[in-house]
Amino acid sequence: MGLLTGKTALITGAARGIGKAIALKFAAEGANIAFTDLVLNDDMAAGLEATRKEIEAVGVTCRAYAGNAADFEQTEATVKQVKEDFGGIDILVNNAGITKDGLMLRMTEKQWDDVINVNLKSAFNFVHACVPVMMRQRGGSIINMASVGVHGNAGQANYAASKAGLIALAKSIAQEMGPKGIRANAIAPGFIETAMTAALPDEVREEWKKKIPLRRGGQVDDIANVATFLASDMSSYITGQVIQVDGGMNM
Repeated sequence: MGLLTGKTALITGAARGIGKAIALKFAAEGANIAFTDLVLNDDMAAGLEATRKEIEAVGVTCRAYAGNAADFEQTEATVKQVKEDFGGIDILVNNAGITKDGLMLRMTEKQWDDVINVNLKSAFNFVHACVPVMMRQRGGSIINMASVGVHGNAGQANYAASKAGLIALAKSIAQEMGPKGIRANAIAPGFIETAMTAALPDEVREEWKKKIPLRRGGQVDDIANVATFLASDMSSYITGQVIQVDGGMNM
């Protein structure tokens, strides 16, 4: 039996990158997987279906749900459908996120609003919809992906603010929902090797690595492993915490 056998995990923004890695790791540990992502064109729809098939091939039940995580009503409908399809929700990973970088004085209102809505409001939406389900089950684990919210980052005021909000959200949920057996924690990834970071110029990547004591970028599985720990009963006495997975970049 795996660490998550018999559990159902709902992961947002999981068609690719870190979210997909978490979904695959959870599946390998026995969890049934529900995941969401935004679908705006045929290529994105194909990516959603390809990820679903890849997860299902692990040997668990997997269903994909297309939708805008920043839309409150869509989220309510999605969570209702997930509950009907799986019978319950034991784990929620708020991973959906975008970047629209720019220096503060050049940042537009739309850049700010778009990032806050997708990164932070979406987490509120899914927590709001999932917590009643978890309360009826007398327990659950919520994991927020916090990134640079621990320390901020020049040129990413919107992104950093949204991720700092995810940390405070996790801590608030931990305090409110602890008596109901619901835990909430955050993971703060550092420089992780993904398609997004691969697109950065080599000189930028090398500068990042110089700031990391382990002198390398992290892998998506490094994040997935910590998420699995927080989702499992191995972390049953851990709540309201932020775990930095960054090779020592921020101490």
